[in-house]
Amino acid sequence: MTSLKKFLRLTAALLPTLGAIGSAWAVDPGTYKIGFVADRTGVVAFAGVSYAQGAQLAVEQVNAAGSLGQGAKLEIVEREGGSDVAKSIQGYNQLIADRNVIATSCCIFSNIAGALKAIALPNKVPLVFYGATMPNLPSLPFVYNVTGLPGLQEIALSKHLVEVLKPKTVAYFVLSDNDAFQARYKASREIFEASGAKTVGVVTALGADTDFTAQATEVISYKPDLIMVYVTQIPASSFIAAVRARGWTGRMATNEAVSPAAVFKKVGPALAGVPFSVGFAADVADSPAGKAFVASYNKKFGADPDVYAAQGFTAMQLIAQGMEKLSGKPTREQLADAMAKLPSIRDDVYGGVNLVNGQVETKQNLFLAWSPEGKIVRWKP
Repeated sequence: MTSLKKFLRLTAALLPTLGAIGSAWAVDPGTYKIGFVADRTGVVAFAGVSYAQGAQLAVEQVNAAGSLGQGAKLEIVEREGGSDVAKSIQGYNQLIADRNVIATSCCIFSNIAGALKAIALPNKVPLVFYGATMPNLPSLPFVYNVTGLPGLQEIALSKHLVEVLKPKTVAYFVLSDNDAFQARYKASREIFEASGAKTVGVVTALGADTDFTAQATEVISYKPDLIMVYVTQIPASSFIAAVRARGWTGRMATNEAVSPAAVFKKVGPALAGVPFSVGFAADVADSPAGKAFVASYNKKFGADPDVYAAQGFTAMQLIAQGMEKLSGKPTREQLADAMAKLPSIRDDVYGGVNLVNGQVETKQNLFLAWSPEGKIVRWKP
């Protein structure tokens, strides 16, 4: 027998085996549902829409790529939570009652995240938080969080401000009824005071407040070298505008709440030059995956993605990449185990992330600010 004939016979004999190997990591054909508790309405609808649109885009791209196997696709099934605890719980229970829902995702507010986590764990349903910022939410193998923890971002920003600005006096504006922002403010204050900076005033507001004239006037009266702003989107943007309107030209810094384009459209150049730290911004995305995400999101929705869209996109990436490790007809428990073994998320939009005990951690800290023209740029003192 010639060498060619031997090769052809060997190849023919191996084809069934090779085919089996090639399909070993493909799930059975069919539609695998992801239960998604959305916040398209309510007090944070501006962010909720972005989370949902980012998730939608990710699922469409996974299906178009065929990465789960021939005839296998993902489908998002939404229930509106409206940032309401009871409504979110009701919607989540409806989702997990459907055995075709193989994984779930939810939550901007950490109290709602905690409530749904308490349901997911005993029911052994994979749950990925796309927006909750409370530390220590993940619980392997079932519960994950793709939200970049702002406390870590702000610690990095505070250290950077100490290094480049060297403030001697600092004043703070913080929500008195928000535990997360209280914790963020205290961590930042500790860094400034450890550097020798004196705290000259702490001005507070409630999350439901809308007029910050008194707080702006008070904080200016302290004449600090730096004002640190630890509040949510509406108070942050309104307070900064009020401070600028009263002639303050000194230094301020805030958090990722002011990063969406809608905030700049509302407040305008008053936000210019006020630094914040955020994991993703379309204007400075420089990785190939980040640029591709910006282009595809803009093409589909007619606007650049914000950090919330990036997190919704990443939540679906995590679930899909866990699914890619499975074969046959996977169970919720098998998917959870596969997700728990992922050390990172491939082709992430941030330029590199790690998965540490179920928590996404970005590999870079972005210190950004709005320009007077309405572009997010890298902050320069």
